[in-house]
Amino acid sequence: MPTSNYLKISTLRELAEIAAGQGVVQPRDEYQLIFLHSGKVSLTLSEKKYLLKGRTLSFLAPGQHFAINDYFDGTNGIVLTFDTDYFLLCLKNQIKLCFYPFFQFSSYPVLKLTTVEWKSLSAIREKIAFEYRNRKSLNDDLLCRLQLNILLIEIERIYTANKLTDEAPISRRHAITAKFKQLVDDNFLTLRGVSDYADKLYLSTTYLSDTVKRVTGRPASALIYDRLIEEIKGELVQTEDTINQIASRLAFNDVSYLCRFFKKHTGMSPQQFRQTNHF
Repeated sequence: MPTSNYLKISTLRELAEIAAGQGVVQPRDEYQLIFLHSGKVSLTLSEKKYLLKGRTLSFLAPGQHFAINDYFDGTNGIVLTFDTDYFLLCLKNQIKLCFYPFFQFSSYPVLKLTTVEWKSLSAIREKIAFEYRNRKSLNDDLLCRLQLNILLIEIERIYTANKLTDEAPISRRHAITAKFKQLVDDNFLTLRGVSDYADKLYLSTTYLSDTVKRVTGRPASALIYDRLIEEIKGELVQTEDTINQIASRLAFNDVSYLCRFFKKHTGMSPQQFRQTNHF
């Protein structure tokens, strides 16, 4: 699979083979929508077990650990996997993926759908699959991206209307990680050190770093950098502002530092990323 800017459509059985046993940690920048059409599947997400049945949608966000415990006979499902770059459009007010309620660490990760809701969302999903299989130009790929955004907006409407809450107890380390991620989303422009967040959580820097890494498989500092990179990418694609203007708005004192920081974490310069992702 490409390292960035990708969409993949696979079967639930394929995911079950990958995530069997001890499970896996969802990779950096990778999100998944799991459509369970029929049958049953038992999965563990962030140390909590869920039994999914027909017409169910579940969600995986970067850094979440999940395992498929049981894949029952007759089970049929489709998985959409995509990264932040593929989701990103040249729309100034496009919502960030991390702000969708179902992709947050503390949110309930399962949505039971009515027959009407299932048919509506499945129609969009099938449209994405058709366009993706038959794409021949950048405009065709743009249509896939637009449909993906429409799908997420429709899911958000249903998810929000259901007012879902997860009553299952959460471990201390997962609660800390969820709170840390929320604080990063709220403060990443002004607070960029792990110690800043440790102070807010009344924890030692070492304890916070160890806890986040145990849950997500990545250092706490990496999650801060990821959020900052996501914001820079949005500015590059969704505005015509110069790199200097973006650096100033995102509190980089030196534009050359922003360029070095961006290239270190993405492998390309801000200018190259902008050129590659403008439609």
